[in-house]
Amino acid sequence: MATAAQRRVREGMPEPAPAVLLVEAEALLATDLATEAALALLRRRPLELVRWAVGLGPGPLEARAAAVSVAPDPELLPIDRDVIAFLEAERAAGRRLVLFSNGRPELLRALARRIGLFDVVLEPEETQPAVVVERFGQGFALLGEDGGDPALRGAARGLVLREDELPPRGTDRPVLARIARQQPGVSLWLRALRLHQWAKNLLVLVPVVLAGPLATAGDFGRALLAFFVLGLLASAGYLVNDLLDLEADRRHPSKRERPFASGQLSLRSGLLAVPALLAPAGILTVLLPPPFAVAAVGYLVLTLAYSLALKRIPLLDVVVLGGLFSLRVLAGAEVISTPLSYWLLTLSMFLFSSLAFVKRYAELDQLLRRGGSELADRGGYSTADLPLLLALGVSTGVAATLIFVVYLVAEQFPREIYTRPGWLWLVFPVLLLWLARVWRFALHGRMNQDPVLFALTDRASLAMGAAVLACLVAAW
Repeated sequence: MATAAQRRVREGMPEPAPAVLLVEAEALLATDLATEAALALLRRRPLELVRWAVGLGPGPLEARAAAVSVAPDPELLPIDRDVIAFLEAERAAGRRLVLFSNGRPELLRALARRIGLFDVVLEPEETQPAVVVERFGQGFALLGEDGGDPALRGAARGLVLREDELPPRGTDRPVLARIARQQPGVSLWLRALRLHQWAKNLLVLVPVVLAGPLATAGDFGRALLAFFVLGLLASAGYLVNDLLDLEADRRHPSKRERPFASGQLSLRSGLLAVPALLAPAGILTVLLPPPFAVAAVGYLVLTLAYSLALKRIPLLDVVVLGGLFSLRVLAGAEVISTPLSYWLLTLSMFLFSSLAFVKRYAELDQLLRRGGSELADRGGYSTADLPLLLALGVSTGVAATLIFVVYLVAEQFPREIYTRPGWLWLVFPVLLLWLARVWRFALHGRMNQDPVLFALTDRASLAMGAAVLACLVAAW
């Protein structure tokens, strides 16, 4: 049933209205085909995109993507729900709906099958104005992308446009109706920016907390500023990842509802948002020590490399994920006045590698429970890799706890930080218990989110974290 806004739009169509409405296939899409093609080329054939950009080779972007077999799958392209609601109301009112496309027969047929509202589907050779007029007369209305095909506009009785569209220049065809367009809300952008993932950047505070009484108020202030910088960089990275992963997300049972994959946010707005996030991050970085800028740039480069290619290389992708977590800790160490602890950095590398293995193991386990066998767009990971991921993940987690014990023994408790170091021994069983619990959840199919985010929302994990913090404070 049409919404109230769509009913008002339909009531604006003058009577008697044209009995036939010609609908251009591209107008049904909640996405831009040229941008889709550019992103597909950037991800899979970047040199072809460069060649097109410098003018080597004719043709639009869509044709170039199709020529190298990276064109978006028309069966997966998102449909504009507002347009469909309008068409359903028009069909219920007795309008005949005719679907056509100029030069995109595969898109035409896919949309005709998926939507099923159309009385007639015109092949590209049947869309010449003379043929259309002979078949339907001059009493048809036209709904098309940017006003529809210029040749057909001259033969149409009038146009149907989106709420925010202007009539094409040079046309004298009246606007018979306008289709309401729902504007994206703040909640959609919050989902796209994944602000909840900023919680991972709390890792920049770890070096400050571990510095204990040696940390100053300035250290805490700089660490908080570093948190915001990494948050902006992380959100920019997530936007790039989602823009490059459109097809894989659309094949995923839950990721297909992401704002860009579902068409709820335009691809162009996402492309514009990336530099809008990077600019303030760069300005804030100037206020922090130069070594932090190096760590931040490394984090951004590694994030983009992961989105572009590294996440499709089995095992290397997990190492990179663990490295990104460790980079957050390293970035936090670069903004405080105390020296970097290589013990902390080594512990971080093993600990977060284990958590990265948890993440990939849990994805494969969920896939197995759904009856699947291979992760889409993950470089060939299959359920046969589950035992390997389990072995590597558990072993790196145990190694992390052993590194902590070796630190306690070898460093002989740095007296400049800890006056009662015996309390630190209690951290070891808590850390081991938490890692064992995380892996047990993964084995039982209960790890449905990133393990770091799990730790920030799970009550038992929060209690263990509080116990570790209490041990640190007691040891100061």
